[in-house]
Amino acid sequence: MNIENIKDQVSQIARSVGEFLKTEQAKLRKSDIELKGTRNFVTHIDMEAEKMLVEKLEKLIPDATFLTEEGTVSYAEGTHTWIIDPLDGTTNYVHGDTPFSVSIALMKDKQIVLGVVYDPIADELYSATENAKATLNGNAIKVSSHSTLTNGYIGFGIPYSLDERGEKILRNAIEQFRRCSFRIKGSAAVEICYVACGRSDAYFHSGLSPWDVAAGCFILECAGGKNTDFSGENNYVFNKELVASNGSIHQEIMERIIG
Repeated sequence: MNIENIKDQVSQIARSVGEFLKTEQAKLRKSDIELKGTRNFVTHIDMEAEKMLVEKLEKLIPDATFLTEEGTVSYAEGTHTWIIDPLDGTTNYVHGDTPFSVSIALMKDKQIVLGVVYDPIADELYSATENAKATLNGNAIKVSSHSTLTNGYIGFGIPYSLDERGEKILRNAIEQFRRCSFRIKGSAAVEICYVACGRSDAYFHSGLSPWDVAAGCFILECAGGKNTDFSGENNYVFNKELVASNGSIHQEIMERIIG
């Protein structure tokens, strides 16, 4: 299997599904929107986009399994697993807002080896493989060198269900509001990629799922960044907690915000 050829094909697939999302957003009506829970939206478009991804990706590696957000295919363990989010940033999407993205990661023997994230409105495609550097629209990217919370540019998200620890982390962040800038963009995959390309210095969030972070975190690592869960360990893909950073600012984020 040539991973670079696979990446090129996955990039084309992400672009095609992204164009579908872009076109369908303009047609979306309130009656098309359902609630999975408080602030947790889903539309028929999510489902259709996921079916498109599965149909196209299964042709690339016929024996690969899938881990998906909308559950259009059942998960089963395998040597290769696609971890996909057909529409990351659904709340933005249903309100006619941006960003939103298509996120695709390939896991081989429990290790991510390929990541692609596409923002169709900005027409920005982030990608990386285990053999190559991270890129944005084909150009190499790297993380920022900013090393302190002072004047930092930090992305974060608030989970659908905020527990006691989550509330403490938000209080800790509020204490830093005079020192640095915080932003909520609403698409974890895109926000992690912003760290990868140096726009943001860090991003933190809890209540995440593997399809939210797998591709973006891999791209970030390939761009020189660092990912951990809230305990400082490496189980950030499946542990629902993420601190993604340029590396230089990571320890201060952990000490002053995550606590």
